[in-house]
Amino acid sequence: MNMLLDISWRNIWRNPKRSLVMVAAITAGLWGGVSAASLVFGLLEQRFQTSIEQHISHLQIHHPDYLTDQIAEHRIQEWEKIYAYLEADPETAAFSMRTKLHGMLSSAHHTSGVNVMGVDPVYEAQTTRLNENITEGSFFGDEMRNPVLVGQELAEKSKLQVGSRLVLTFQDTEGDLVSAAFRVAGIFQTANKQFDGSHLYALRSDLGQYIDSDEVINEVALLTDNTDLIHSVRQRYAEAFPGLAVRSWQEIAPELYYMQGMANIMMMIILAIILAALAFGLVNTMLMAVFERTRELGVLMAIGMNKKRVFSMILFETSILSLMGAAGGILASLLTIGVFGRKGIDLAVFGGDSLSEFGFPSFVYPTIAPSFFLILILMVVATAVITSVYPALKAIRLLPAEAVKDQ
Repeated sequence: MNMLLDISWRNIWRNPKRSLVMVAAITAGLWGGVSAASLVFGLLEQRFQTSIEQHISHLQIHHPDYLTDQIAEHRIQEWEKIYAYLEADPETAAFSMRTKLHGMLSSAHHTSGVNVMGVDPVYEAQTTRLNENITEGSFFGDEMRNPVLVGQELAEKSKLQVGSRLVLTFQDTEGDLVSAAFRVAGIFQTANKQFDGSHLYALRSDLGQYIDSDEVINEVALLTDNTDLIHSVRQRYAEAFPGLAVRSWQEIAPELYYMQGMANIMMMIILAIILAALAFGLVNTMLMAVFERTRELGVLMAIGMNKKRVFSMILFETSILSLMGAAGGILASLLTIGVFGRKGIDLAVFGGDSLSEFGFPSFVYPTIAPSFFLILILMVVATAVITSVYPALKAIRLLPAEAVKDQ
Protein backbone atom coordinates (compact mmCIF):
# COMPACT_ATOMS: atom_id res chain seq x y z
CA MET A 1 0.00 0.00 0.00
CA ASN A 2 2.75 2.46 0.97
CA MET A 3 4.67 1.58 -2.19
CA LEU A 4 1.60 2.25 -4.34
CA LEU A 5 1.01 5.58 -2.62
CA ASP A 6 4.63 6.54 -3.15
CA ILE A 7 4.49 5.59 -6.85
CA SER A 8 1.18 7.48 -7.26
CA TRP A 9 2.62 10.60 -5.63
CA ARG A 10 5.68 10.48 -7.92
CA ASN A 11 3.53 9.96 -11.01
CA ILE A 12 1.43 13.04 -10.20
CA TRP A 13 4.48 15.31 -10.20
CA ARG A 14 5.95 13.97 -13.41
CA ASN A 15 3.96 16.70 -15.14
CA PRO A 16 3.71 19.35 -12.40
CA LYS A 17 2.10 22.02 -14.56
CA ARG A 18 -0.81 19.78 -15.56
CA SER A 19 -1.27 18.55 -12.01
CA LEU A 20 -1.13 22.06 -10.56
CA VAL A 21 -3.67 23.33 -13.10
CA MET A 22 -6.03 20.49 -12.12
CA VAL A 23 -5.57 21.16 -8.40
CA ALA A 24 -6.09 24.90 -8.99
CA ALA A 25 -9.28 24.20 -10.96
CA ILE A 26 -10.69 22.05 -8.16
CA THR A 27 -9.66 24.64 -5.56
CA ALA A 28 -11.26 27.51 -7.48
CA GLY A 29 -14.44 25.55 -8.17
CA LEU A 30 -14.94 24.47 -4.58
CA TRP A 31 -13.98 27.91 -3.23
CA GLY A 32 -16.63 29.53 -5.45
CA GLY A 33 -19.27 26.95 -4.54
CA VAL A 34 -18.63 27.03 -0.79
CA SER A 35 -18.38 30.84 -0.72
CA ALA A 36 -21.69 31.15 -2.56
CA ALA A 37 -23.24 28.62 -0.17
CA SER A 38 -21.96 30.56 2.86
CA LEU A 39 -23.50 33.75 1.48
CA VAL A 40 -26.87 32.07 0.98
CA PHE A 41 -26.75 30.38 4.39
CA GLY A 42 -25.74 33.67 6.02
CA LEU A 43 -28.63 35.45 4.32
CA LEU A 44 -31.12 32.79 5.40
CA GLU A 45 -29.71 32.62 8.93
CA GLN A 46 -30.12 36.37 9.37
CA ARG A 47 -33.58 36.22 7.80
CA PHE A 48 -34.46 33.54 10.33
CA GLN A 49 -32.94 35.42 13.28
CA THR A 50 -34.59 38.74 12.45
CA SER A 51 -37.94 37.07 11.81
CA ILE A 52 -37.81 35.17 15.09
CA GLU A 53 -36.37 37.94 17.26
CA GLN A 54 -38.21 40.93 15.79
CA HIS A 55 -41.56 39.50 14.73
CA ILE A 56 -42.50 35.86 15.34
CA SER A 57 -40.67 34.57 18.45
CA HIS A 58 -40.26 30.84 19.07
CA LEU A 59 -43.80 30.23 20.29
CA GLN A 60 -47.11 32.08 20.20
CA ILE A 61 -50.26 31.50 22.24
CA HIS A 62 -53.71 32.62 21.04
CA HIS A 63 -57.38 32.04 21.58
CA PRO A 64 -58.29 29.34 19.02
CA ASP A 65 -60.84 31.59 17.27
CA TYR A 66 -58.28 34.38 16.92
CA LEU A 67 -56.41 32.37 14.27
CA THR A 68 -59.39 32.63 11.88
CA ASP A 69 -60.91 35.93 13.01
CA GLN A 70 -58.43 38.40 14.47
CA ILE A 71 -60.66 40.66 16.50
CA ALA A 72 -60.30 42.02 20.03
CA GLU A 73 -63.19 39.88 21.29
CA HIS A 74 -61.10 36.71 20.87
CA ARG A 75 -58.92 37.34 23.86
CA ILE A 76 -56.97 35.04 26.19
CA GLN A 77 -59.07 34.96 29.35
CA GLU A 78 -56.54 33.13 31.57
CA TRP A 79 -53.67 35.49 30.72
CA GLU A 80 -52.83 36.02 34.41
CA LYS A 81 -52.33 32.28 34.86
CA ILE A 82 -50.10 32.20 31.77
CA TYR A 83 -48.16 35.19 33.05
CA ALA A 84 -47.42 33.44 36.34
CA TYR A 85 -46.48 30.24 34.48
CA LEU A 86 -44.08 32.13 32.19
CA GLU A 87 -42.46 34.01 35.03
CA ALA A 88 -41.71 30.74 36.83
CA ASP A 89 -40.60 28.79 33.75
CA PRO A 90 -36.76 28.44 33.66
CA GLU A 91 -36.85 27.50 29.94
CA THR A 92 -38.51 30.79 28.94
CA ALA A 93 -35.95 33.46 28.08
CA ALA A 94 -38.43 36.30 27.43
CA PHE A 95 -42.09 36.86 26.64
CA SER A 96 -44.48 39.62 25.64
CA MET A 97 -48.26 39.85 26.09
CA ARG A 98 -49.89 41.87 23.34
CA THR A 99 -53.15 43.43 22.31
CA LYS A 100 -53.41 43.03 18.53
CA LEU A 101 -55.91 44.96 16.44
CA HIS A 102 -56.60 45.68 12.79
CA GLY A 103 -57.38 49.33 12.34
CA MET A 104 -57.30 52.40 10.15
CA LEU A 105 -54.62 55.07 10.44
CA SER A 106 -55.51 58.60 9.43
CA SER A 107 -52.95 61.38 9.23
CA ALA A 108 -53.08 64.81 7.67
CA HIS A 109 -51.77 63.37 4.40
CA HIS A 110 -52.74 59.71 4.22
CA THR A 111 -55.20 57.04 5.31
CA SER A 112 -54.36 53.35 5.30
CA GLY A 113 -55.00 50.06 7.05
CA VAL A 114 -52.59 49.20 9.84
CA ASN A 115 -51.85 46.46 12.37
CA VAL A 116 -51.84 47.88 15.87
CA MET A 117 -49.70 46.14 18.50
CA GLY A 118 -50.43 47.05 22.10
CA VAL A 119 -47.37 46.12 24.19
CA ASP A 120 -45.67 46.54 27.51
CA PRO A 121 -42.39 48.36 26.65
CA VAL A 122 -40.21 46.43 29.12
CA TYR A 123 -41.37 42.96 28.07
CA GLU A 124 -41.46 43.83 24.36
CA ALA A 125 -37.88 45.12 24.48
CA GLN A 126 -36.75 41.87 26.09
CA THR A 127 -38.59 39.75 23.52
CA THR A 128 -38.09 41.56 20.20
CA ARG A 129 -35.45 44.19 21.08
CA LEU A 130 -37.74 46.74 19.48
CA ASN A 131 -35.97 49.51 21.41
CA GLU A 132 -32.78 48.78 19.41
CA ASN A 133 -34.58 49.43 16.13
CA ILE A 134 -35.63 52.99 16.93
CA THR A 135 -34.10 55.30 14.30
CA GLU A 136 -35.83 58.54 15.32
CA GLY A 137 -37.44 59.73 18.53
CA SER A 138 -37.61 57.56 21.64
CA PHE A 139 -38.91 54.19 22.79
CA PHE A 140 -42.05 55.36 24.61
CA GLY A 141 -39.68 57.43 26.74
CA ASP A 142 -41.13 60.92 26.55
CA GLU A 143 -44.01 62.17 28.65
CA MET A 144 -46.52 62.02 25.82
CA ARG A 145 -50.20 61.12 25.84
CA ASN A 146 -51.00 58.04 23.77
CA PRO A 147 -47.52 57.58 22.25
CA VAL A 148 -47.00 55.21 19.31
CA LEU A 149 -44.03 53.80 17.42
CA VAL A 150 -44.41 53.81 13.65
CA GLY A 151 -42.48 51.77 11.07
CA GLN A 152 -40.16 53.69 8.75
CA GLU A 153 -42.08 52.72 5.62
CA LEU A 154 -45.41 53.59 7.19
CA ALA A 155 -44.03 56.93 8.38
CA GLU A 156 -42.82 57.81 4.88
CA LYS A 157 -46.07 56.68 3.30
CA SER A 158 -48.19 58.66 5.76
CA LYS A 159 -45.69 61.58 5.97
CA LEU A 160 -45.36 61.18 9.73
CA GLN A 161 -42.55 62.53 11.87
CA VAL A 162 -41.74 62.37 15.56
CA GLY A 163 -44.44 64.42 17.27
CA SER A 164 -46.96 64.05 14.42
CA ARG A 165 -50.58 63.49 15.38
CA LEU A 166 -52.60 60.60 13.95
CA VAL A 167 -56.00 59.03 14.52
CA LEU A 168 -56.52 55.28 14.87
CA THR A 169 -59.89 53.67 14.29
CA PHE A 170 -60.51 50.09 15.42
CA GLN A 171 -63.13 47.81 16.95
CA ASP A 172 -63.58 47.30 20.67
CA THR A 173 -64.50 43.96 22.25
CA GLU A 174 -68.18 44.63 21.55
CA GLY A 175 -67.54 45.13 17.85
CA ASP A 176 -68.16 48.88 17.92
CA LEU A 177 -65.84 51.27 16.10
CA VAL A 178 -63.65 53.44 18.27
CA SER A 179 -61.44 56.35 17.20
CA ALA A 180 -58.65 57.85 19.28
CA ALA A 181 -55.85 60.33 18.75
CA PHE A 182 -52.22 59.26 19.19
CA ARG A 183 -48.87 60.95 18.72
CA VAL A 184 -45.68 59.56 17.17
CA ALA A 185 -43.04 59.04 19.86
CA GLY A 186 -40.57 57.20 17.67
CA ILE A 187 -39.93 55.62 14.29
CA PHE A 188 -38.51 52.10 14.02
CA GLN A 189 -36.89 50.19 11.18
CA THR A 190 -36.47 46.41 10.97
CA ALA A 191 -35.05 44.20 8.21
CA ASN A 192 -38.57 43.72 6.78
CA LYS A 193 -39.99 46.70 4.88
CA GLN A 194 -43.39 45.05 4.52
CA PHE A 195 -43.67 44.74 8.28
CA ASP A 196 -42.50 48.34 8.78
CA GLY A 197 -45.07 49.54 6.27
CA SER A 198 -48.06 47.96 8.00
CA HIS A 199 -47.37 47.95 11.77
CA LEU A 200 -47.27 50.37 14.64
CA TYR A 201 -46.84 49.87 18.37
CA ALA A 202 -48.87 51.50 21.12
CA LEU A 203 -48.94 51.04 24.88
CA ARG A 204 -51.20 48.18 25.85
CA SER A 205 -52.61 50.25 28.68
CA ASP A 206 -53.57 53.05 26.27
CA LEU A 207 -55.42 50.72 23.92
CA GLY A 208 -57.14 49.04 26.85
CA GLN A 209 -59.00 52.18 27.86
CA TYR A 210 -60.67 52.31 24.43
CA ILE A 211 -61.54 48.68 23.74
CA ASP A 212 -62.54 47.29 27.17
CA SER A 213 -62.49 48.06 30.85
CA ASP A 214 -60.54 44.83 31.48
CA GLU A 215 -57.11 43.83 30.20
CA VAL A 216 -57.24 42.49 26.64
CA ILE A 217 -54.52 40.00 25.64
CA ASN A 218 -54.80 38.51 22.17
CA GLU A 219 -51.30 37.12 21.82
CA VAL A 220 -48.48 35.82 23.98
CA ALA A 221 -45.10 35.57 22.23
CA LEU A 222 -42.18 33.87 23.95
CA LEU A 223 -38.54 32.92 23.37
CA THR A 224 -36.93 29.79 24.79
CA ASP A 225 -33.39 29.54 26.14
CA ASN A 226 -32.58 26.66 23.81
CA THR A 227 -34.00 26.27 20.29
CA ASP A 228 -33.69 22.50 20.63
CA LEU A 229 -36.34 22.66 23.36
CA ILE A 230 -38.97 24.48 21.28
CA HIS A 231 -41.07 21.39 20.55
CA SER A 232 -40.94 20.09 24.12
CA VAL A 233 -41.84 23.53 25.51
CA ARG A 234 -44.69 23.82 23.01
CA GLN A 235 -46.02 20.43 24.08
CA ARG A 236 -45.79 21.39 27.74
CA TYR A 237 -47.70 24.65 27.22
CA ALA A 238 -50.31 22.91 25.07
CA GLU A 239 -50.92 20.44 27.91
CA ALA A 240 -50.95 23.18 30.56
CA PHE A 241 -53.45 25.32 28.61
CA PRO A 242 -55.53 22.88 26.51
CA GLY A 243 -58.12 25.49 25.57
CA LEU A 244 -55.60 27.69 23.75
CA ALA A 245 -53.71 27.42 20.46
CA VAL A 246 -49.97 27.04 21.10
CA ARG A 247 -47.91 27.21 17.89
CA SER A 248 -44.19 27.05 17.14
CA TRP A 249 -42.43 29.25 14.60
CA GLN A 250 -42.55 26.40 12.04
CA GLU A 251 -46.34 26.50 12.17
CA ILE A 252 -46.55 30.30 12.21
CA ALA A 253 -44.09 30.85 9.36
CA PRO A 254 -43.68 27.54 7.48
CA GLU A 255 -41.98 29.37 4.63
CA LEU A 256 -38.93 29.90 6.87
CA TYR A 257 -38.72 26.18 7.60
CA TYR A 258 -39.07 25.17 3.95
CA MET A 259 -36.67 27.89 2.86
CA GLN A 260 -33.91 26.48 5.05
CA GLY A 261 -34.50 22.95 3.80
CA MET A 262 -34.59 24.04 0.15
CA ALA A 263 -31.37 26.04 0.59
CA ASN A 264 -29.52 22.93 1.78
CA ILE A 265 -30.79 20.92 -1.18
CA MET A 266 -30.01 23.66 -3.71
CA MET A 267 -26.47 24.11 -2.39
CA MET A 268 -25.82 20.39 -2.62
CA ILE A 269 -27.11 20.41 -6.21
CA ILE A 270 -24.87 23.38 -7.10
CA LEU A 271 -21.82 21.68 -5.58
CA ALA A 272 -22.70 18.45 -7.39
CA ILE A 273 -22.81 20.36 -10.70
CA ILE A 274 -19.43 21.98 -9.95
CA LEU A 275 -17.90 18.61 -9.08
CA ALA A 276 -19.43 17.03 -12.18
CA ALA A 277 -17.79 19.71 -14.33
CA LEU A 278 -14.48 19.18 -12.56
CA ALA A 279 -14.86 15.42 -13.02
CA PHE A 280 -14.48 15.84 -16.78
CA GLY A 281 -11.21 17.64 -16.20
CA LEU A 282 -10.03 14.87 -13.89
CA VAL A 283 -10.96 12.16 -16.40
CA ASN A 284 -9.09 14.03 -19.15
CA THR A 285 -6.02 14.49 -16.93
CA MET A 286 -5.87 10.85 -15.90
CA LEU A 287 -6.48 9.58 -19.45
CA MET A 288 -3.61 11.75 -20.66
CA ALA A 289 -1.41 10.29 -17.90
CA VAL A 290 -2.40 6.73 -18.84
CA PHE A 291 -1.73 7.23 -22.56
CA GLU A 292 1.63 8.90 -21.85
CA ARG A 293 2.66 5.95 -19.66
CA THR A 294 1.44 3.12 -21.86
CA ARG A 295 4.89 1.54 -22.15
CA GLU A 296 5.59 2.00 -18.43
CA LEU A 297 2.29 0.38 -17.45
CA GLY A 298 3.01 -2.47 -19.84
CA VAL A 299 6.40 -3.03 -18.24
CA LEU A 300 4.91 -2.97 -14.72
CA MET A 301 2.32 -5.58 -15.65
CA ALA A 302 4.94 -7.65 -17.50
CA ILE A 303 7.16 -7.89 -14.40
CA GLY A 304 4.30 -8.98 -12.19
CA MET A 305 2.14 -6.01 -11.08
CA ASN A 306 -1.40 -7.34 -11.18
CA LYS A 307 -4.38 -5.45 -12.55
CA LYS A 308 -5.74 -4.77 -9.07
CA ARG A 309 -2.59 -2.85 -8.15
CA VAL A 310 -2.63 -0.90 -11.43
CA PHE A 311 -6.27 -0.02 -10.84
CA SER A 312 -5.46 1.07 -7.26
CA MET A 313 -2.53 3.20 -8.47
CA ILE A 314 -4.76 5.18 -10.87
CA LEU A 315 -7.39 5.49 -8.12
CA PHE A 316 -4.79 6.85 -5.67
CA GLU A 317 -3.49 9.37 -8.20
CA THR A 318 -7.00 10.68 -8.90
CA SER A 319 -7.85 10.77 -5.19
CA ILE A 320 -4.66 12.63 -4.27
CA LEU A 321 -5.31 15.29 -6.93
CA SER A 322 -8.94 15.62 -5.80
CA LEU A 323 -8.14 15.83 -2.10
CA MET A 324 -5.37 18.37 -2.67
CA GLY A 325 -7.83 20.54 -4.59
CA ALA A 326 -10.49 20.00 -1.94
CA ALA A 327 -8.06 20.99 0.82
CA GLY A 328 -7.15 24.15 -1.07
CA GLY A 329 -10.79 24.99 -1.76
CA ILE A 330 -11.85 24.43 1.85
CA LEU A 331 -8.91 26.43 3.21
CA ALA A 332 -9.62 29.33 0.83
CA SER A 333 -13.33 29.15 1.76
CA LEU A 334 -12.58 29.19 5.49
CA LEU A 335 -10.35 32.24 5.07
CA THR A 336 -13.01 34.01 2.99
CA ILE A 337 -15.82 33.16 5.42
CA GLY A 338 -13.61 34.13 8.37
CA VAL A 339 -12.90 37.58 6.93
CA PHE A 340 -16.37 38.44 5.63
CA GLY A 341 -18.09 36.62 8.49
CA ARG A 342 -16.67 39.30 10.79
CA LYS A 343 -16.84 42.32 8.47
CA GLY A 344 -19.98 41.38 6.55
CA ILE A 345 -20.91 42.13 2.93
CA ASP A 346 -23.08 45.13 2.11
CA LEU A 347 -25.35 43.96 -0.72
CA ALA A 348 -26.94 47.42 -0.90
CA VAL A 349 -24.11 48.58 -3.19
CA PHE A 350 -25.24 45.89 -5.66
CA GLY A 351 -28.88 46.88 -5.38
CA GLY A 352 -29.35 44.50 -2.46
CA ASP A 353 -31.44 47.04 -0.55
CA SER A 354 -34.48 45.64 -2.36
CA LEU A 355 -33.97 42.43 -0.36
CA SER A 356 -35.55 44.15 2.62
CA GLU A 357 -38.82 44.19 0.66
CA PHE A 358 -38.91 40.45 1.30
CA GLY A 359 -37.55 40.51 4.84
CA PHE A 360 -33.90 39.85 4.00
CA PRO A 361 -31.14 42.07 5.44
CA SER A 362 -28.97 43.94 2.92
CA PHE A 363 -25.87 43.52 5.12
CA VAL A 364 -24.94 39.84 5.20
CA TYR A 365 -22.48 37.87 7.34
CA PRO A 366 -21.53 34.64 5.50
CA THR A 367 -21.68 31.51 7.62
CA ILE A 368 -21.70 27.77 7.09
CA ALA A 369 -22.15 24.71 9.29
CA PRO A 370 -19.10 22.47 9.90
CA SER A 371 -21.16 19.46 8.77
CA PHE A 372 -21.30 21.04 5.31
CA PHE A 373 -17.55 20.50 4.88
CA LEU A 374 -17.86 16.85 5.89
CA ILE A 375 -20.50 16.34 3.21
CA LEU A 376 -18.29 18.20 0.74
CA ILE A 377 -15.29 15.93 1.45
CA LEU A 378 -17.47 12.85 0.98
CA MET A 379 -18.71 14.26 -2.34
CA VAL A 380 -15.13 14.94 -3.46
CA VAL A 381 -14.01 11.40 -2.55
CA ALA A 382 -17.02 9.94 -4.39
CA THR A 383 -16.19 12.09 -7.43
CA ALA A 384 -12.55 10.95 -7.34
CA VAL A 385 -13.54 7.28 -7.18
CA ILE A 386 -16.09 7.57 -9.98
CA THR A 387 -13.82 9.57 -12.31
CA SER A 388 -10.89 7.21 -11.77
CA VAL A 389 -12.82 4.16 -12.98
CA TYR A 390 -12.63 4.87 -16.74
CA PRO A 391 -8.89 5.77 -16.87
CA ALA A 392 -8.11 2.80 -14.59
CA LEU A 393 -10.08 0.43 -16.83
CA LYS A 394 -8.16 1.77 -19.82
CA ALA A 395 -4.91 1.04 -17.98
CA ILE A 396 -5.71 -2.55 -16.93
CA ARG A 397 -6.98 -3.45 -20.41
CA LEU A 398 -3.55 -2.82 -21.86
CA LEU A 399 -1.80 -5.96 -23.06
CA PRO A 400 1.78 -5.93 -21.70
CA ALA A 401 3.38 -7.21 -24.90
CA GLU A 402 1.61 -4.68 -27.12
CA ALA A 403 2.07 -1.83 -24.62
CA VAL A 404 5.84 -2.37 -24.52
CA LYS A 405 5.99 -2.69 -28.30
CA ASP A 406 3.94 0.51 -28.90
CA GLN A 407 6.77 2.74 -27.78
